[in-house]
Amino acid sequence: MPSALTDLAEIVHMAYLEDPSWLVAVQFRFDQGYLQVEVDPGDDTVEVTFDPRHRPPLCHWASESVPSQMNQRYADLLGRDSVWWWVLRNQQQYEDAFQIELSTPSSTTTLQYLAMASRLHLRQVNPTPAPQSPSED
Repeated sequence: MPSALTDLAEIVHMAYLEDPSWLVAVQFRFDQGYLQVEVDPGDDTVEVTFDPRHRPPLCHWASESVPSQMNQRYADLLGRDSVWWWVLRNQQQYEDAFQIELSTPSSTTTLQYLAMASRLHLRQVNPTPAPQSPSED
C-alpha cells in the first residue's frame, strides 16, 4: 500500500442488497488506486485491501451487495489527499474499525467505519480544542 494517497476521485458504499441502509463495505478511489474496507460477518472485524489498478472484489458480500455512488453526498471530500489511515483494535484484540483522514492544505475530515453486527457504522471524528491550563484562565 502506498504511504500517501492523493486526489480522492470517488467514494462508493456497498450496501446489503435486502437493506440499502446496511453498509457492508466502502471503496475509495485515489490516483494511486482503490482502497477498500469490508466487514467480515463471521467475527465483525474489518478487512482492508488495496489494488492499484482495479476495484477489489468483495470477499464476504459479493453476491449480496449493491453499490451506491456517494460522490454527491461527499462532494466536499473529493480531490482531498490521505496521508493517514488506521485499522483500530479494541480491548479484546479485534480489529473492528477503520479510520481515514482526508485533507487539503486548509482543512481535515476524519471518517471512521466501525464494524458491529455484520455492518459498518460511519462516524465523523471531530477535533476537540486543547484544554487550557489553569494559568491561561
